[in-house]
Amino acid sequence: MGDNGTCGNKPPWIELFLHVRSSFARFSGQPVPDECLRRVLELARLVPTESYFQPWRWILIRSHAGKRVVESATQVGAPLSSAPVVLICLADTGAWKTAPQQVQELVAKKTLSAQSGQEILRRIREQYASSPELTQRAALAHAFIAVHQILIAAANCDLSAYWVSAFDEQKIKAHFHIPDHFLVAALIGIGYAEKTVSPLPELPLQSHIYEETFGEAYESRDRD
Repeated sequence: MGDNGTCGNKPPWIELFLHVRSSFARFSGQPVPDECLRRVLELARLVPTESYFQPWRWILIRSHAGKRVVESATQVGAPLSSAPVVLICLADTGAWKTAPQQVQELVAKKTLSAQSGQEILRRIREQYASSPELTQRAALAHAFIAVHQILIAAANCDLSAYWVSAFDEQKIKAHFHIPDHFLVAALIGIGYAEKTVSPLPELPLQSHIYEETFGEAYESRDRD
């Protein structure tokens, strides 16, 4: 934000990403360079996480056979087999159980005080040990943030990417030997688009936002 209180200029690649839609385009045959893929994954690793959980995991699929299985599990006809790379995003509902080790490491590095570390661990035990619903919701929320980071990182590398959230989860888990305590959050195709995809129509801003309570119309206000 600039000194005059108005939004500053955004980098062109962010503007490009913000106009990308989840249209299921085919990808060209051009492979994704390893350095680009590594950068995309590295940026996803840096996603901020609550209570140091980092519950997302990725299965990287490059084989044609693996991509065909993923594509056959989708319920929306997304041509994922045309993507050079497909990522399966997993959400670990048991990630909170590893938090004690991670918190202790931060205390040892003096990133956290011992008192703060104990408070974090107490809160984790109270909140997550007794609520499977909360553990699932938290794991999925963090995983979706990581998915968003992947899409931004791909755009930054001039790659096309889209996510798929409608699929046969059990088919994917069975084929790729995914443990029961993981949820399949999303599938992501990454590559170079075969052609430019036209943007889909949007709902107006007011259709998405309520003010103070559900159903109350949002009205923007000019600020001095």
